Amino acid sequence: MTPPIHDITNPEEFLFGQPPVWHSPWFWVMTVSACLLIGILILKFTRGENLEKKRQQLLLSASEALIALKQEGASLAPQTLAVRISLILRQYFEAAFDDPSLFETNEELTLRADAMTKVDSKYRRRIIDHLHQLSELKYIQADQHNRFEELIERALELLRIIEPAPVGATTPDQNNSPSE
Repeated sequence: MTPPIHDITNPEEFLFGQPPVWHSPWFWVMTVSACLLIGILILKFTRGENLEKKRQQLLLSASEALIALKQEGASLAPQTLAVRISLILRQYFEAAFDDPSLFETNEELTLRADAMTKVDSKYRRRIIDHLHQLSELKYIQADQHNRFEELIERALELLRIIEPAPVGATTPDQNNSPSE
């Protein structure tokens, strides 16, 4: 005769209650999602700060280059001054606003519908007009040299209104001005 079959023991008697939360796949999905979201937010905020610092540094470099050009302007030909002012401005716009104006002729810049779109719209026309004026001045007579200080000042003014300096910062021309 065979021995009687006993019923299998209920396993719940050996468990200590609910399994820990981290054993659930939903816990890991939520944890990974939260980490990704936090990482993206941190990246977004630090990139915004870095972009602002980069643009302020580019503004300072462009302003310093224009001021240096003003100081050596008397020794340069008017055509050279016009080209250098234009290049300084275009390099700034290319680096600060990802605008391809550095690699375009004045006609291409004027005809491009999306020219300077990252620049505030109330300044866009003034910038394009100034670059157009510089383009025309590449072909002037040598006796019109006195206008270039005005053009450099106008370029500096355009940079100041596009990117106002942060409070407490000094611009390069403030450092070079004599004290009263």
